[in-house]
Amino acid sequence: MNRPNVLLFIMDDQTSQTIGALGNPHISTPSLDALVGAGCWLRPYTTVPVCQPARAELLTGRNAFQNGCRWFGEPMDPEITLLPQALADAGYHCCHVGKWHNEGHPREKGYHETWRVFPNDLAEPYIGHWQAYRENGKIVIGHSTELFCEATTEFLHRATTTQPWFCYCALLSPHDPRTAPEPWKSMYDRRPPPLPPNYMPEHPFDNGDMMIRDERLAGFPRRQEEVLRHRADYYAMISHHDHSIGQVLHALDQTGQRDNTLVVFTSDHGLAVGCHGLMGKENLYEHSARVPLILQGPGIPVGKRCDECLCGHYDLMPTLMEYLGVEAPTTSQGLSYMPVLRGEIPTVRQTLCAAYRDCMRMARDGRFKMIYYPHIGRTQLFDTLSDPDETNDRMTSWR
Repeated sequence: MNRPNVLLFIMDDQTSQTIGALGNPHISTPSLDALVGAGCWLRPYTTVPVCQPARAELLTGRNAFQNGCRWFGEPMDPEITLLPQALADAGYHCCHVGKWHNEGHPREKGYHETWRVFPNDLAEPYIGHWQAYRENGKIVIGHSTELFCEATTEFLHRATTTQPWFCYCALLSPHDPRTAPEPWKSMYDRRPPPLPPNYMPEHPFDNGDMMIRDERLAGFPRRQEEVLRHRADYYAMISHHDHSIGQVLHALDQTGQRDNTLVVFTSDHGLAVGCHGLMGKENLYEHSARVPLILQGPGIPVGKRCDECLCGHYDLMPTLMEYLGVEAPTTSQGLSYMPVLRGEIPTVRQTLCAAYRDCMRMARDGRFKMIYYPHIGRTQLFDTLSDPDETNDRMTSWR
């Protein structure tokens, strides 16, 4: 039998707290629930919770401080071997579907084929050079979630059984504008998800970037009814892409490839959507910096939850390499999750750091988490075991 295939789904803005089987009774995610039940679950951190740097971490196996991409427009270090390049060198056929938010084009980064690529300048498709990569030279019309999942399904039906493959399916959901089609659009109208336990009308202080685009999606202060509307639309997008992912997984079953395929589900970063008086991802609280990660496939323990495992998103690349029996590139600095999955150790890391621009710095261990705001010289300290929603700043009592 060939090495296992890899089908990797990456969402845009999905926080780790939005999967029904993992403790959220207010959201409908039957496909992801089934994946959780048949696989294992971790919650790694992204060290910079914005799209381009977060994706660069996954591709390079290095954190944002060491891969060249710390903000939009910054290229990844060209000397680093990327995930698709490493897999292509090991004999994998690599396919990219959907959002591409890093420099260049995915065909320049190790992918043999690309479908329905969503580049940075898609809003001006006839001005840029991307038109050559469109389907038959035409712009494709339809909901991006469905288009990308349909293209992934078509790839699965074309895939050969004589060569292992890696398919990277990058959806735009649940990023705004949140335009889920019916019946998902109105799914949460009558019973909207509740306010989060750390809902606040306003953030306690100016964190250094309070007027970035994401934070202007709702008024100041955050009115409860407006936050509830945002959360209902957010959940609708997630339930919609859950349905589309389920169709892709059905195709994986239909083509007889499920038993030899590792399915990976994750997101680039999370989102606040009313937590701590914030709307966006540009902060270092758990809801934004920590992402969902589900692994399901041959040899992966069933039903294992690794909530206490402290790990980074950049650790996923060496994990995949070890799982597939492929030597990790020497440029990768991540640590494999596999010893945790085998039950040999409880955690990958003892400490972990993250940052957002020059506004915030975070350091944490398995229990305590510190966030520093250099613009105002303020520090927060949370006990994440007794206070997972980060509502009790221990530094307040020490001032």
